[in-house]
Amino acid sequence: MKQELLVTRDKWQVQIAVVEDSRLVEYFHEPSHLDGLVGNLYMGKVNRILPGMESAFVDIGLERDGFLYEGDMGPSGLADDEAGEFVDKRGPAVKQLAEGDQILVQVSKEPMGAKGSRLSTEIALPGHYLIYMPFMNHVAVSRKIIGAERGRLKDMLRRVKKDAVGGFIVRTAAEGVAEEELAGEMQALADLWSLVRLKTHHVEAPALVHQEADLVGRAVREILLRGEGTVITDDEDIARRCRELMDTLGLNPARIRTWTDGSVPLFDHFRVQQELDKALRPRVWLPSGGCIVLQSTEALVAIDVNSGRYTGKKSLEETAFTINMEAVEEIVRQIRLRSLGGIIVIDFIDMTKKAHREALVAKLNEVLKTDRAKSRILNISEFGLVEMTRKRSHRSLERVMTGVCPCCDGRGRVPAPWRIAQQITGALAGVKPSRPAVVTASPEVVRYIEENRERLGFGEHIKFEAAPLPNASAYSIKPR
Repeated sequence: MKQELLVTRDKWQVQIAVVEDSRLVEYFHEPSHLDGLVGNLYMGKVNRILPGMESAFVDIGLERDGFLYEGDMGPSGLADDEAGEFVDKRGPAVKQLAEGDQILVQVSKEPMGAKGSRLSTEIALPGHYLIYMPFMNHVAVSRKIIGAERGRLKDMLRRVKKDAVGGFIVRTAAEGVAEEELAGEMQALADLWSLVRLKTHHVEAPALVHQEADLVGRAVREILLRGEGTVITDDEDIARRCRELMDTLGLNPARIRTWTDGSVPLFDHFRVQQELDKALRPRVWLPSGGCIVLQSTEALVAIDVNSGRYTGKKSLEETAFTINMEAVEEIVRQIRLRSLGGIIVIDFIDMTKKAHREALVAKLNEVLKTDRAKSRILNISEFGLVEMTRKRSHRSLERVMTGVCPCCDGRGRVPAPWRIAQQITGALAGVKPSRPAVVTASPEVVRYIEENRERLGFGEHIKFEAAPLPNASAYSIKPR
């Protein structure tokens, strides 16, 4: 699979597009005035405890308090200034916290809408090959590494770790790595943790004590380490930084290319914006003529697979199987591109054969291996539904690229023309019967009134004018 990371920067933002086999599959965006939050460590202050919700609000110095749920609480990050260490003053339970406590937390999810950042006390410091968890004491290997390599890495990690404090997880990128490289990174992560601990005793909460790598650094570390992809950027500074990072990772800096075609912008050449515009639409067409429809709600994401223009050649069962199998790859692509997470329900076209249903779920699991986000799938139900969960750590593409409609307040619907006409009738009731007036409303409302003018009882002294108003419900009445 050919993979390319397109990186561009302007005065507003840094943008990264991940292209696989000439198709856009992921998009990341970071405003120039705002560093990423996920992975940052903060010395926070407990502001409010909600025992009934098993959660607490923690001030980390941002606009909104972060949200710490009991399920995200591991070993203690409470500070003890006298001992100069972190001590377990409590178990992993919110009720054992107290307002005013200073606690070390890590951002696990960005703010979503009116909600603050999701926080955790289960600290994890990611490296290139390892994840260091200072409050844990176990070793593990990524589930994506299988066979003899899994055992080799686990044995190697245990040898290198010895009596070192904390736990480690071997990442997928460590496949085939030498023992000395693993040992070197383990020491580097331990040194980083020592620095973090030192900072926590010299700051007043709320305070940032460790800044995770920026968007470009994270993308290079998380994506390029997993394969043989290349970076293409139109920014010389970003190209230089990427080459330095690739050198420290032991990767070939030649995989970084600078876009030199000044006649066509980088993103325009790869049609990134056109693909993003399509990803904001609910309906996506498949090559065969079938389609999928994606709708996000507060509770879950619903995906519907339809036959569309495809009628098949053999039987209804074969037609359904063909479209469903074709839809799987596009569904996974859209989930990644739109950054959809939480509960996702996919309504495939009904199939009666057990073998077809099992093949569908197997293919979905296979295609999801290309997705870096953690996910879990349940077997297809008797109604043809597949339920899955996907870890959400970033805002969805819809939230990044769009805002709430001022006409419908985000509901996607506006009042019917007859309702606005009814309101206008009520407002005109207070106007002197014979007094001339001009009513300005949306074209749809004016058209409805003119078609029903006699029935509605509007006299000739009332004139209606259509105008493209910012709100479909708006209208005005002025004397003439």
